[in-house]
Amino acid sequence: MKPEEIRSRLRATGRSQAALGRHIGASKDSMSRLMTGQRRLQAVEVERIKEFFAEDAPAGPAYDTLDVYGYVQAGGDDLVSLADGQVIDRIEVPAGLVRGSAIGIRVVGDSMEPRLFSGETVIVGLNMPPQRDRDCVVEFRDGSAIVKQYKGQRDGTVFLHQYNPDKEVRVDASKVKAIHAVLYRR
Repeated sequence: MKPEEIRSRLRATGRSQAALGRHIGASKDSMSRLMTGQRRLQAVEVERIKEFFAEDAPAGPAYDTLDVYGYVQAGGDDLVSLADGQVIDRIEVPAGLVRGSAIGIRVVGDSMEPRLFSGETVIVGLNMPPQRDRDCVVEFRDGSAIVKQYKGQRDGTVFLHQYNPDKEVRVDASKVKAIHAVLYRR
């Protein structure tokens, strides 16, 4: 590590030469000679300098990238396709925001307006069970899916709600592959 590199990193991080000297256990005079190239770094000092700047290094990417699905099937009914080949976009979400597997789904149709609008993207936690009165994605065995408000399940029926028109939607549970919670929208 050369003195120019150390000076550059000090400037970039807004840290002082004195703080670095305290961290590596060097006197002001010793640091001055080091920074002007009048003395060489010892191996131990190189490691301590790396430690000093390690806090400033990014811990990893600041975002996660998710696949977005949202292919409208013929016949309408606000169905989207979750088939692997139907990725229409990729989006970035803040790192750590989503635990486990997640995808984005582009909302199609107007059955959930004014809560969700056509073209919005919802972030869905795969295999994360929905909560009552929260949005969910019902994935069918044929690879299609719908975005609705979850109301519950009873006697082999999944009860959902849509806003436009305002009505209850009943789905035969035997046709359902999974129900995923909508975590948030963007």
